[in-house]
Amino acid sequence: MTDSKKALIQFFLDHKNRHVPLKEVNAYMSETLPEIDRATIYRNLEKFVALGVIQQLELPREGKVFQFVFDKKVHHYYICKSCGEMNKGNQELFTKIDEALKAIPDFSRANLSVVFYGACSDCQEKFDL
Repeated sequence: MTDSKKALIQFFLDHKNRHVPLKEVNAYMSETLPEIDRATIYRNLEKFVALGVIQQLELPREGKVFQFVFDKKVHHYYICKSCGEMNKGNQELFTKIDEALKAIPDFSRANLSVVFYGACSDCQEKFDL
């Protein structure tokens, strides 16, 4: 494992209970390993997302944020595209989704991460959506 991967994993372990903006990740990595370039940071982030170690979300007004998810089972959010309000999803709904996934032949899931983008009730009323 490279120094950049070790530093990045440690960063997410240190901040595992919150969503970390991309600019904060870049600032930390640049400070910790001044010789690192952004392309390396982005490649490592993509690799960790693909491995299910971290989750990437796109938040309105905030952009990309990342969260450590390796030791958690289900990750689901409802995000308002208008105001950016983010809420954790309904466990009952995702239990049904999980059961439906089990019925797919030749498919085994490791983690379930789902993000729904839409409009919260306040924004629906404001904009008559």
